[in-house]
Amino acid sequence: DWGGIVKEVMDADVLIIGSPTYYFDVCGHVKNFIDRTYSLYHDRKLAGRKGVAVAVHANKGASRTIQTIEGFLSTHEFSSLGSVKGEGYHEGDVRNDKEAIQKAQKVADKIIRLVKTRHR
Repeated sequence: DWGGIVKEVMDADVLIIGSPTYYFDVCGHVKNFIDRTYSLYHDRKLAGRKGVAVAVHANKGASRTIQTIEGFLSTHEFSSLGSVKGEGYHEGDVRNDKEAIQKAQKVADKIIRLVKTRHR
């Protein structure tokens, strides 16, 4: 239900949006989420929040997926804590993408510092 989703987003310290890469862009579920947030745009209800973009791809196209998610974050005036692109075709393959794992750890460290600061 959309009302429940909005409440979760509004209550979150950080919004992490991830998507598999389908035809060089986000999957339909993520696109639907992005489009539904239009109702929050004019009142700037999401402005000032923190966000992270994550994309997984089998071969190529993750850059465009990240661009779409970062475009959403920018439009709603989020501050980006970073992005992560992981490569893998089968479930679990992304664990072998050492660069993605390192980047994910750096982003996770930023999130941990932020949450610790906010919840002291």
